[in-house]
Amino acid sequence: MASWIGTICGIIGALLVAANNGLQDVGYMFFLVGALFSLFAAIKEKHYSNIALWAVFASINIFGLIKYV
Repeated sequence: MASWIGTICGIIGALLVAANNGLQDVGYMFFLVGALFSLFAAIKEKHYSNIALWAVFASINIFGLIKYV
């Protein structure tokens, strides 16, 4: 279930950032939540390459939020 929440949040985040309609900060929040849920799912399933990927994505999303806000 966590991986599906991560996927859905990632899609919503991508749409909000790509739309360039003033909701980029909300989009980054969805990206971050999606990355954290995906990271949790990867940890649970012991997929080490995905753990690295989602940890980096979560860090980049935090960086993006800090730079944007």
